Amino acid sequence: MARRIDGRLTIVGELVTQTPLHVGGHGEDVDTDLPLARNGAGELYVPGTSLAGAFRGWCEAAFGPDAVQPVWGYQYPTDGNKGEASHVIIEDATIANLDPVAVEIRDGVGIDREWGCAAEQIKYDRAVLPRDTRLRLDLTVEFKAKQKTRIIEMFTALATALREGDVRLGAAKTRGLGRVKLAGGQVREHTLNTRVGILKMLRQQDGSPVSPQCEVNLIRRPRLDIEIHWNPCGPLMVKAGADGIGVDSVPLVSGVDGRLSLVLPGSSIKGAIRSQAERIVRTLLGTPLSRESDAKKRFLKHLEEVPLIESLFGAAGKRREQKESLEDGATSKQEEDTTNDSTVHLGLGTLAADDCYAQPRFSQDQWQAIVAAGAEAPAGQPQSPLRERLTAAGLQPWTAAYHVAVDRWTGGAAESLLYTVLEPHGVSWEPLRMSLDFQRLPEGERLPSLMLTLLVLRDLVRGRVPLGFATHRGMGDLAVDCVAFSGRDLSEECQTLSKLELPGGDFNRLPVELCERLNNAWQEWLGTRRTEGQS
Repeated sequence: MARRIDGRLTIVGELVTQTPLHVGGHGEDVDTDLPLARNGAGELYVPGTSLAGAFRGWCEAAFGPDAVQPVWGYQYPTDGNKGEASHVIIEDATIANLDPVAVEIRDGVGIDREWGCAAEQIKYDRAVLPRDTRLRLDLTVEFKAKQKTRIIEMFTALATALREGDVRLGAAKTRGLGRVKLAGGQVREHTLNTRVGILKMLRQQDGSPVSPQCEVNLIRRPRLDIEIHWNPCGPLMVKAGADGIGVDSVPLVSGVDGRLSLVLPGSSIKGAIRSQAERIVRTLLGTPLSRESDAKKRFLKHLEEVPLIESLFGAAGKRREQKESLEDGATSKQEEDTTNDSTVHLGLGTLAADDCYAQPRFSQDQWQAIVAAGAEAPAGQPQSPLRERLTAAGLQPWTAAYHVAVDRWTGGAAESLLYTVLEPHGVSWEPLRMSLDFQRLPEGERLPSLMLTLLVLRDLVRGRVPLGFATHRGMGDLAVDCVAFSGRDLSEECQTLSKLELPGGDFNRLPVELCERLNNAWQEWLGTRRTEGQS
């Protein structure tokens, strides 16, 4: 039997990707391990189910499961009367600017914790849609009159969160991917319990703009945003997965509004930060490295050995011991399942890092010409084809640097080990942007996690954490101009970080009271871990 509805809310607009996006699809692809989703016509798209899952997750975090289930559907019904389907309809999102969008292949590799080089058997690649891809959003919510006020509050808040970039989509959301912003998308109401309203709907007229009648009270979601303004001290890049013709190693580039730019993937930034964080905790706790003989198992064990790291950086499929007991009178099936299970999922990390892009920008044709150009000048010509292509693209400072391995016996150049790297000079970069989502951390780990993050950022400022490719061969160093913090819903002890700038990245400027609280929490956490290790 059809259910009665009195009206609809609609949000129609475009989701513009601020960082690359990966929503995976079923099937195999000869070009990549993790392909993008395609519909039955073979076209790239984002399934409505992916959008619905992300939007529902945000609504649950902001309003709570009890408020969300009557609107989005009962995933955990407690009796036969609560099996109602979702009132939300989200169409598959097609790509509005499909012609200039080129699918990119991003390579991923694990780093061996002992040797600092690529770990054995930890290599994969992923297809992504580039930044500034525009996805069509068409969302409809059906409601009864008694639900109207709550639904208007929920979906106007969701639209605001989308406009502010607070909702991420797809995979690798904390490793640079999935940040989107809503363009347009005003919330409109269509009345269906009057003759006039039904006629307007049939004539496909726009509904009436709506807004909540009072301020919406959302569940507190403490978050700290970090912005690092910096400049490279020399050449800095991430190596592309494919080599050039005239140059062996070329930088990784990514699309930005139909053009290309150098990019530091969020996965690379987060990986460098994680390695330093692990090094700090291992040193303080005296945690040895695993000696597992199997290379893949050894790598995975290295990730599991260090406490606090999994909470801060994430651990897919891992579970945490459930130590908190629910209050008496738990009513939902979801709560009962959590109570009976001794563990809960750890999953997504707390720290997220966005992709970072550089200036200048150049066209796809110009880059292809550079990659295909020879590095040697023909006889009688003053410049090589590579130099000519770089000049034409406005990349005059870039150089092809020659490197050679040294024979350990003769002290001369080793045979067949000459290679070249296209080094980018004269490049300016966007700020590094990171965020800490404290809501995903247990109360007892929030201050220690913040302390560890600040220690790593201090080391980054002091030049101990280079970024990108060839960091042991003179590349990847950076100079920090400023570290800026901004936050929302932060706890009382962290309120001083809500709006704070550290010129030159001088962490000695942190408020004294905050430093004392962080240090006490850090020492207490270390003491507890050392005691557990001894027992």
